[in-house]
Amino acid sequence: MEKRDLAIVIAALAIVIVLALVVKPALTGKPPDLSIPIPGTEPTPSPTPTLPDWAKDYYASSTTSATPVPTPSPTWSGQSQTLGIVGPGSTPEPTLSHSRLPEEPTPVPEKMLVYATIDGNYGGMTENISMPFPYWELQYTVEPWDRFVGVTESKAGGIASSMGTQVFPSFSIEVRDASDPDRVIRTIEPAGGLDPDLWGRGDDYDPRPWVEKFYEGTSRGSYYFVIKPHMIRSYHIEILVPERYLGNY
Repeated sequence: MEKRDLAIVIAALAIVIVLALVVKPALTGKPPDLSIPIPGTEPTPSPTPTLPDWAKDYYASSTTSATPVPTPSPTWSGQSQTLGIVGPGSTPEPTLSHSRLPEEPTPVPEKMLVYATIDGNYGGMTENISMPFPYWELQYTVEPWDRFVGVTESKAGGIASSMGTQVFPSFSIEVRDASDPDRVIRTIEPAGGLDPDLWGRGDDYDPRPWVEKFYEGTSRGSYYFVIKPHMIRSYHIEILVPERYLGNY
């Protein structure tokens, strides 16, 4: 090879090197690649997995199935219910409780609706009652025996004799958790006791009906009541809830 031919080859190589190291990086904005490829070291692409037909059908059905919409619980219609006494020797079946959004306690007096009633003159345990309301009241009244019970005998032409005894009536209500029968939520007793002689002086002396207030917070409670009367003619209990809850719980 002549010197002239060698000079042409060197000039061509120089042009290629300049294009690779200067011109191409300037046009692409990438640094020059100075690595020397080694045969047999190129990365092998990973194979794409292929699903069998049954897996394709299952995957397609699982990804396209619609999410079921839960059915909302029915709200209270406003119709009151009557709780019966199930007897002193039995325990009501527990009722499941549910959670709900919190609500502030009732700040001011408002119109109340009767949710349930209990009437009787003997003691025992009631049926379970579910309370889906943030706030409710237990209102009750009692008719006790007279404080003095006696009998007067009439004697013709003589002095009548009499005999009697003084009685001390009492009344209490235990509010128990239906999901845990051994848990007493509250024991309710009339403030000041039962004194029909005092009540007979006028309305200002009669405290009936008594009212107990319950704030449920964020949980839905289920309860039953253990009623313990002593020398009581009759009692009447009402479970009251605010009217604004109607249709919302």
